Amino acid sequence: MNSLDTNILVYAINVDCSEHEKAKAVYASMLDAPADWILSDQVLFEFYRIMRNPKVISLPLSHAAALDQIVFLREETGVLHCSYETSFWNDFLSDFKKNEKKSSHIFDRILGVTLLKNKVETFYTRNTKDFTEFGFQTLLNPID
Repeated sequence: MNSLDTNILVYAINVDCSEHEKAKAVYASMLDAPADWILSDQVLFEFYRIMRNPKVISLPLSHAAALDQIVFLREETGVLHCSYETSFWNDFLSDFKKNEKKSSHIFDRILGVTLLKNKVETFYTRNTKDFTEFGFQTLLNPID
């Protein structure tokens, strides 16, 4: 099973960024074989937030347009979806307790645990260093 991080979605949709073509190729492969992919609801929520942020996107989307994007990804592409479940708590907490991290790493930790619990083996992200500890079989930065 494959998955991707929010940053890959943002680059794939944003034609104005230099990362667009490489991210678009990953996005296209997801749409071509949706049964091989799973997206976390967390990624979709982050994607919505970024697509509306004028500090990140030069032409931010309206609420309706950003919502259309996540509805399309979650309900119309055929890509599987997953979300954090309370049963994941002990897996999340065990390592997070003993390793002091920057506070924003909590979101990466939740995403990593969620994806691994949902059998993701290959994860595409621009921030590979933030996900090396989770043990994905393959961790890819498709941009570099």
